[in-house]
Amino acid sequence: MEEEYGDFPKNAIGTMIRKMLTMLDEHEIGPKLSVCYNFVLKHEALLTNVPEPVKNNDRAAQLRQQGNRLYLAKRYAKALEKYNESICYAEAGSDQLAIGYANRSAVYFEQGEYEFALLNIRFARDHNYPEKLTAKLDAREKNCRKKIDEGLAKDNVPCPRLGINVEINPKIPFL
Repeated sequence: MEEEYGDFPKNAIGTMIRKMLTMLDEHEIGPKLSVCYNFVLKHEALLTNVPEPVKNNDRAAQLRQQGNRLYLAKRYAKALEKYNESICYAEAGSDQLAIGYANRSAVYFEQGEYEFALLNIRFARDHNYPEKLTAKLDAREKNCRKKIDEGLAKDNVPCPRLGINVEINPKIPFL
């Protein structure tokens, strides 16, 4: 494996990459991923001077509003991009950050990614989500949990409960 794809570090990232390559090998993606990884390692110096966006709540609000328009147009993938950008620009501890997470949870809900929606709902609550908007978040959380309980999460295959079609023997109730 290491000879084929290169020598990855013996840390968590290296382990993760090796596991991904193993999984992707059957789809012939592993070698391509390895090439990308090696390129990044070779040109690491170019990546160290990439400036991070300056935190700016006004910019975060603009991006979030763009995301809202895309969300209403049911362009969820593009809305998700704008919400992610908004979260990147939002200042720590601001309601812009919390609302960005909440809006991202709405996109995940619409996409059937209920676990991701719940995670973002938690992030919103942890980052000063405005009290006046909590009813919306509570309703979404309840709906997510209901969908998960119904087996409708994107990666779950619904499994209906099997009815018992024989008489139960009281002496052996578990059979």
